[in-house]
Amino acid sequence: MGNLTDLFPAPASNSILETLVGIADGRSVTVPSGTYTFGNVTARQTLSTSYADVTGSSITYTPPAEANYVSYKFSYKSDSHDINYGSSGIHHIALYLDGTRVARAQKNVSGNYSGSHSNNHASFTQYIEFVFDLTAYSDDISNGKLAGWTTPKEIKVMARDYSSPYYRATIHTNIWRGGTGASGEFQYLQPMIKITAFK
Repeated sequence: MGNLTDLFPAPASNSILETLVGIADGRSVTVPSGTYTFGNVTARQTLSTSYADVTGSSITYTPPAEANYVSYKFSYKSDSHDINYGSSGIHHIALYLDGTRVARAQKNVSGNYSGSHSNNHASFTQYIEFVFDLTAYSDDISNGKLAGWTTPKEIKVMARDYSSPYYRATIHTNIWRGGTGASGEFQYLQPMIKITAFK
C-alpha cells in the first residue's frame, strides 16, 4: 500500500509572500518589499461625468522578486449624490496600473431606481479587486498580465458618474447615520487598500 500522501496529495495553493494592508489615513506600513505610505482621505469626494482619481486609492508598489501574482483590493463607501439628485448613485470605476487602464477590472455600480430623483437609498460598501499575473511572456496590462514586475508601479482607481444632474454618486461618506433619519453630522469614511503578493 502506498503512502497516504500518494493517495491524497495536498491541493495546489498559492504561497503568500507578503500582505500590505492599511486605511487611507496617511499611515506608513513596512513589509518585506519596503515601506509604503497610504494616502490621507479627510473629506468625502463628489464624482462628476469625467473620470477622476479616487482619493485614497493610489499606491506605488514593488512586489517581492519571487512574486508570480499580485492582488490589489480597494474598498470604499459610496452613496447617492444628495437628496435632490441621488436616484440610484450610478457610477463607473476603473483600475489603472502605471497609467494604463486594466479593462478586465472595470466595474459599474448602481442602486435601486424608484422613479423619483428625490430618493437617496443607494448606500453601499463597494470594492474593486484584481489579480495581476506576472508570469506572462510580454506585458498586456489591459488584461492584467505582465512579464515580471521589478520596478515601482502606481496602482490607482478612477471613477465617474453615469450622468448629470441625476444618477450621481458621492464616495467616502454616509448619509444614513443612525436612527430612522439622516440625522447628525456627515461622517467621511476612509477607504482601505489590501495588496497581497503570491508565489
